[in-house]
Amino acid sequence: MRITRYLFSLLMAAMFASVAFSSCNKFEGSQEIPAYIHVDTFLLTTNYIYEGAASHNITDVWLYIDDNLQGCYEMPATIPVLERGKHKITIYPGIKLNGNSSTRTINPFYQPYIIEEFELKEKVVDTICPATTYYPIDESTINFKFMEDYESQIQLEDEQNSQTSIIRTDRDDPERWDDQYNNSHYSGYVHLSDTITYFCVASDEYRDLPNQGNSIFLEIDYKCTDLFEVGLFAKISNVENLPLVYVNPSPKWNKIYINLGPNITDNQDAEYFKFYIAGRIDENSEAEYYFDNIKLVYRD
Repeated sequence: MRITRYLFSLLMAAMFASVAFSSCNKFEGSQEIPAYIHVDTFLLTTNYIYEGAASHNITDVWLYIDDNLQGCYEMPATIPVLERGKHKITIYPGIKLNGNSSTRTINPFYQPYIIEEFELKEKVVDTICPATTYYPIDESTINFKFMEDYESQIQLEDEQNSQTSIIRTDRDDPERWDDQYNNSHYSGYVHLSDTITYFCVASDEYRDLPNQGNSIFLEIDYKCTDLFEVGLFAKISNVENLPLVYVNPSPKWNKIYINLGPNITDNQDAEYFKFYIAGRIDENSEAEYYFDNIKLVYRD
C-alpha cells in the first residue's frame, strides 16, 4: 500500500512539473518592447458666435493607428503601442454619454486629431497634445438648434407648474461660469427654499428634429447643490413626459452630454418635442442651481 501511494505521488509530481514547464514555455522567445503615446488632455476651440463657448468634458482618447482601433483610454493616459516607424495616428475625443462612465463613446460632433506620419520608437514616451473643433457647419450639416449662454434674453421658459424662474446672475457673481476669453459674463441661476421647492423650464417646440437614429446631444454646463432632471416633453395624443437623466450635485462647474436621439426615434409619431430641466427639493431644505452653455446639437 505504501509503495502504491509513493508511486502515485511521483506520478502527480511529474505531471505538475510537465504542466508548469509547458506554461513557462508560453513566455519564451522574443518579447516586443512597446513605444508609448502619452496624452494629458484635449483642447477644444470654437467660433463663439456660431458655436458657443469652448467648454467641454472630453475625458477619453480613442486611439487609431493606420485606421485600426487600439482602444479607449481615460486621460491622462500613457498608451503602449507595438508598432514601429512612421504610422498614421488618429485620436478621437471621447466623452461619458449621459454622464455615465459605462457609456463611453466618441463625440460625433468633434473632429478627430490626425497626424499622418508619426514615428513610433521602442521604449520612447511621446507626448501628444490633441486639439479639436466642431465639424464645420457648412460641410457636415451640423446644426446648433438651440444655444443659451445667458448673455442676453433668457430663452428657456417656465413650465405651468414651476414655482420659480431661472434668472441671470450678477455680472460680478463669483459663482458664475467664466472662460479665459472673457466671452461669458452671466449664468443662469435658480434658488429653491422653504415653500419654493420646484422649478421646471423648457425649450420651444421642435417639429423638425431628425428621428432615424441620429445623435442629438443636449450639452449643459452646471453647478448645483442638489440633483436635477433632464427630459423631453413629447406631444403624441397628449403631452407625455419622458425623463432621461438625473444629474447629481456638483460643487464645481461640470458638463454633461445627453443623447436625446433614441427617445426621439422611439416616438416618431410625436407632433413636437421640447426638452426640459427641472429640480425639486423637500420642504425646509435649500438648493442652488447654476446653468450655462446649453446647446442642442445634431447632424443630418
